Amino acid sequence: TRTGACREVIGSDMPVPAAGERGGEARAWLVRQEEADRKNARVIDKVTIALPRELNAVQRVELVRAFAAEVTQGRVAWLAAVHDQGKDADNPHAHVVLRDRDLQTGKMALRMSQSGSTEMLRGTWERVCNAALERAGMDERIDRRTLEAQGIGEQTARHRGKAREERDR
Repeated sequence: TRTGACREVIGSDMPVPAAGERGGEARAWLVRQEEADRKNARVIDKVTIALPRELNAVQRVELVRAFAAEVTQGRVAWLAAVHDQGKDADNPHAHVVLRDRDLQTGKMALRMSQSGSTEMLRGTWERVCNAALERAGMDERIDRRTLEAQGIGEQTARHRGKAREERDR
């Protein structure tokens, strides 16, 4: 919820802090959840998703909401911080926290630590994101496959970071 970067914080079935707030009741809620679990239990899963620059701020928030709803199916608590302003204006993304405990039974629901979960998340993101781009009237689409699998011969550029780019100017 970093001040200056976080436009909005959204969530379901857990306290949602305001943008710029340093955790507050959400952090206390997660601590209580952790204390209720076994000491070596996986308490949360964190996912960072790149948001399309082609969408406006409202559309990005709705996209994150749709993604979380699709992944959780209303079975687990989640929280997401949308970063698309300040230093993150050119790198819109969201940090999503998923509490992998069924709201009714308290048992694992998403199975994020099992084989295939990353591909499931990527497939869900591709489907939900492309639907949002289509609704917005955009021609752009994302593809979760590697460039090689897409038949694109160019190599991906190594991420250099903003500080390196400024030094090289």
